[in-house]
Amino acid sequence: MDGNGSKQTIRRAANLAAAGIVLTYAIFALLWILFSDRALFLLISDPDRLVQASIVKGWAFVLITGVILFVLVARLIYRIKLAADQDRRNRQQKAAQFRAHSERVHAQLEARVAVRTAELEAANRELDAFAYAVSHDLRAPLRAMSGFSEALVEDHGDQLDGQARQYLHQIVLASHKMAELIDGILVLSRSSRGSLELSEVNLSRLASNQIERLRQLDPDRKVDVEIEPDLIVQADPRTIEVALHNLLENAWKYTGHTSAPRIRVYAGDMEGEPAICVEDNGAGFNMAHADKLFKAFQRLHRQDEFPGTGIGLATVQRIICRHGGRIDASGSPGQGACFRFSLPARRRKEGSA
Repeated sequence: MDGNGSKQTIRRAANLAAAGIVLTYAIFALLWILFSDRALFLLISDPDRLVQASIVKGWAFVLITGVILFVLVARLIYRIKLAADQDRRNRQQKAAQFRAHSERVHAQLEARVAVRTAELEAANRELDAFAYAVSHDLRAPLRAMSGFSEALVEDHGDQLDGQARQYLHQIVLASHKMAELIDGILVLSRSSRGSLELSEVNLSRLASNQIERLRQLDPDRKVDVEIEPDLIVQADPRTIEVALHNLLENAWKYTGHTSAPRIRVYAGDMEGEPAICVEDNGAGFNMAHADKLFKAFQRLHRQDEFPGTGIGLATVQRIICRHGGRIDASGSPGQGACFRFSLPARRRKEGSA
């Protein structure tokens, strides 16, 4: 029984006891009045003595009823104290049981956390071993294959016919493609582990630096870029830079066939929540296939149209999710795309201002 139930039970018991006291007093008073007056009239005929006897009777009534009320009230108080003590003991017992139970849910929880932590550390070690194998064991044969193919073309290209040279060229391209996939896998694996060190990050400055780097890599392209100033967020600088790099690189790439390419980075919203938007007017995509956007190795465009590994957006999603945020995208074929992501740390900062 909870505290309110115990109080109601005690209150009902007190009310019943008080009603018993009142009823007992009323019955005694009624009987006293009826029988004492009749007895006086039968026993005493002198008026003066009758008055004196009535006074004595009144004082006797007060004395006797006072004693009766004292006894009844004392019993009532005693019963109330007993009930209160019992209720307090019940509460203490339940509290002790709850503490013991909580100390058992906490110990068990700590044990489960320790087990899960050990499992996670083991998985991270396996992932580190995998990353090492990918970066060393796979890169070496790729470099050898690419290097020997290029050397064969340079040293003996005049002895090969056109088809043989084309085959070697495809081998070189495939090795470069495999190297890009390895780099993408490594970035994807790193984005899922390691601690996040949150600090104030100026996304506007990061975006400007990324665009400048893209302009240097592709100086012949003229792209209209608009970056809203002072887009300040609370995020891990290292990983959020990777996410922004992938989004801007995609926007740059998919506006490659657009006559007047335009890229915008600005503050928007996701269902009423503050968000960062990266928008372009490039190739866009069919929303019917939007579920493939953030899956590794899933691509919505042919390799000959827009080269890539299909890992960039999967990496972006993992980084945003690790920050506790969300990301979504909208677009249409030939009309561009807009990627929006929210960061809870940014919302907390704005809410505390």
